[in-house]
Amino acid sequence: MSEKVKVALNWLKGLLESENIEYQIVGGLAATIHGGSREVADIDLYIHNSDAKKVLAHVSQYVSKPLTHYSEYGWDLEYFQLIYRNQKVEIGLAQHTKIQSSLDGSWHQLEIDFSKSVVKSYQGIELQVIPVHQLVEYKRILGREVDLIDVQQLASSSAP
Repeated sequence: MSEKVKVALNWLKGLLESENIEYQIVGGLAATIHGGSREVADIDLYIHNSDAKKVLAHVSQYVSKPLTHYSEYGWDLEYFQLIYRNQKVEIGLAQHTKIQSSLDGSWHQLEIDFSKSVVKSYQGIELQVIPVHQLVEYKRILGREVDLIDVQQLASSSAP
């Protein structure tokens, strides 16, 4: 468990809650929270597109990639990246996000449903996290090496 992840999460959660911004933790951190064992590289989360300006008003000094549309590494979305105390944080805008299948190259709409977030704890911090079955589903589509590791570790916990 990483101290810099914990510090950044505490800061980020405080900022989001102070502005009443809904969020959902996804990616490798979500996999770790759901029982995976890979080291957390970055903090990935989604917010509503309409909340981007509220967040950006508080984090301008930490922005390392500006908010814009990116199509890279099997993702097609709008996001911005922060570096907070040496911890990378990627904040995606939930609407209109697509992921690319590693099997056939097809694009799939990624539906982020904030109402289905589950409350889970990471190092004592209560967070809104993507449900494990949805995480496994999108990681299977992406199919990158890190995704397949997560899927293998989480598949048993996502069984109905």
